[in-house]
Amino acid sequence: MSETGSVGGGKPYADDDKIFLFLAYFGIFSLIPFFMYRDKRSDPQKEYVYWHSRQGLGLTIVAVIVWICGMVGMFIPFLNILVGLILCVWWILVLVMMIMGWVKAFGGQKWEMPGISKIAQMFN
Repeated sequence: MSETGSVGGGKPYADDDKIFLFLAYFGIFSLIPFFMYRDKRSDPQKEYVYWHSRQGLGLTIVAVIVWICGMVGMFIPFLNILVGLILCVWWILVLVMMIMGWVKAFGGQKWEMPGISKIAQMFN
């Protein structure tokens, strides 16, 4: 069995939870660790994964809402090019936030994404 925890390994998550930390910021797949660790919040390692899954779920919800609004905006004549450019920038921003979430999660840090953390707190 591998060593886990912050005592020996210096990580706030178990080695077995790495895949769930990855899924936490991988779009709709953030629901998997969200529901798996919802009842295990008394364990600090499981609570850490649950916290990141809430952040990832909040990011996914905001991304989908902006995408839907953008798709509606694409039907407005003369604004569709501007809306398309805004959506391209938005998806690049979402990708950067996903990568930052993974870096912080695997680095053992809790990083509250600007604006997203307020939505993630609603899933408590």
